[in-house]
Amino acid sequence: MSRIVSRITVGILAKLAQNGAKDIGLLVHSYYVGRPSPCVVIEDGVSLGLTGGNIQSLEQMLQIAANRHPGYVIQERLTIEMEAPESV
Repeated sequence: MSRIVSRITVGILAKLAQNGAKDIGLLVHSYYVGRPSPCVVIEDGVSLGLTGGNIQSLEQMLQIAANRHPGYVIQERLTIEMEAPESV
């Protein structure tokens, strides 16, 4: 019997870059597995704390965090996934 495995995004690791400026490391991850809100934003190793509200996806939160740095673009990104927990 085969089991269908679903995967969920639990975090996104990214590097922001701008010509001639220091790169910025970003990590956005779920506080609760499988739910994008609230989430935690870490910038260059410093936690910016929990962010909640009307966040529909970790991708949306990554874009919000990146937009705080005008002129920077997302140069690299790694989506962190895991198997979705089975319902009890």
